[in-house]
Amino acid sequence: MSAPAIDSPDTLSRWIPSRTARGFFLAVVSGIFFNFLNASVKELAGEMPPLFVAWGRWAAGIALIAPYLLWRAGLAGMKTQDLKLHCFRGLFHTSGYALWYEAVVWLPLATMAALSFTGPIFVTVGAVIFLRETVHWRRWLAVGIGFAGMLIIVRPGLVTVNPGIIYMLCAVPLIAGSNLVAKVVSGRDKPAVVVLWQSVVGAICFTPLGIWFWQTPTADQLLLFLSAGFFGTMGYFFITWAYRLLDISALQPITFLGIVWAALMDVAVWGKTSDIWTFVGAAVIVASTTYIAHREAKAGAAAGGKKT
Repeated sequence: MSAPAIDSPDTLSRWIPSRTARGFFLAVVSGIFFNFLNASVKELAGEMPPLFVAWGRWAAGIALIAPYLLWRAGLAGMKTQDLKLHCFRGLFHTSGYALWYEAVVWLPLATMAALSFTGPIFVTVGAVIFLRETVHWRRWLAVGIGFAGMLIIVRPGLVTVNPGIIYMLCAVPLIAGSNLVAKVVSGRDKPAVVVLWQSVVGAICFTPLGIWFWQTPTADQLLLFLSAGFFGTMGYFFITWAYRLLDISALQPITFLGIVWAALMDVAVWGKTSDIWTFVGAAVIVASTTYIAHREAKAGAAAGGKKT
């Protein structure tokens, strides 16, 4: 007997008829799951080597998503339409999250969330450098403002630059690249299949590091690994489902709620959060990247795809 298809287009449409509303709802839910993933990982990385934690998180993800696919559709349900694209995404995803797992030891979750908002800024600069796209002055102004917001958070020369800041600023463009590829692959495979292959590629890439940094987990740590696997799997499942419904640019503003969840988690679990300048800088970055997303949406709708 097969499992119910929880990623069927009809599953949510019965309760949320609007395609846009469904996409926003799924993005919000994914953000909450990701926040619990981040908290689990931060706890683990404070006790174990971060790159071993990364391997354990992906291994736990496979342990959770593979049985669901087997129950639902057997081995055929695990088949992907484009393995090369999953592997290509894995290059961005695993390298970006290797840096991210190193950063989580050093930074409050709210600071990490704020710095992650710079993704569209890096995407814009990368489009100019690598894709030779033409970007007009309005978007360059937005990029400049977003960069200023980042400087407000980092405050180089005024405070000691935390190593976690460097890790995050290197991780963000790689994760942004992974998200762009995820949007493409989500149109070819169902969300559960996308999440499975993401976990498989991640686990394979991190296995040498997992062996090198091996540390036998305690019962409590094993429970945290399973929690990280569950929350991460569900978070990526819901955001991949959202990508099937809406463009990344349309979903971008929803991701800004991440700093709210992160700040609440910082206070609830560790009794403190980022300083006021992190939130001021985040507000500046949010304004900048929202404008960039708006211009991207307009450019995509314009005839000939002209950039404005």
